[in-house]
Amino acid sequence: MSSRPASSERCDLARSIADPRAFERVYDAHATRLLAFLARRTFDVEAARDLTAETFAQAYSSRKRFRGSTDEEAAAWIYGIARNLLSHYVRTGIVERKAIERLGIRVPQLVEADYERIVQLAGLSELRSIIAEEFSRLRPDQQTAIHLRVVEELPYPEVAQRLAISEQTARARVSRGLRQLVNAVDAIPNLKERLT
Repeated sequence: MSSRPASSERCDLARSIADPRAFERVYDAHATRLLAFLARRTFDVEAARDLTAETFAQAYSSRKRFRGSTDEEAAAWIYGIARNLLSHYVRTGIVERKAIERLGIRVPQLVEADYERIVQLAGLSELRSIIAEEFSRLRPDQQTAIHLRVVEELPYPEVAQRLAISEQTARARVSRGLRQLVNAVDAIPNLKERLT
């Protein structure tokens, strides 16, 4: 006897394998929170929208590989896809619009009210202020290294050349500075509650 639940007990993602319309409920259940999750990590509303669209496009196209049966497993699977895409975005700085092209969807332009709603939903204004304050507390050499690497998106050899230091030292300054930022933000009491 199979341990897999009967079809009527399975989550919408599992149901969508046989009934693609069930995927609409998956989207409805997770899209808003996923968008906020990605906006908090990219600080870029457009990139968060692109990553959200690509996450659902990949989830839809690969839904036959989903092996879970519960809503919790479906959420974990979708967020796993989102984290992989976010990792790629961070590494390359580029989000491709493959999902939109593949699905043939015309994306409406983001109006100012929508943009502000996403910024508010993700708590980006407060988070930006916190990051700016914590960034100002870093040593000047770390600030400069992070600015060159993260803001200007320069490769480490060029960061090292501009700062007249070794590449290893440039990597260390960026890494230590970012780690200090993360630790400082993580130490703020009730931050998660304030941003949700």
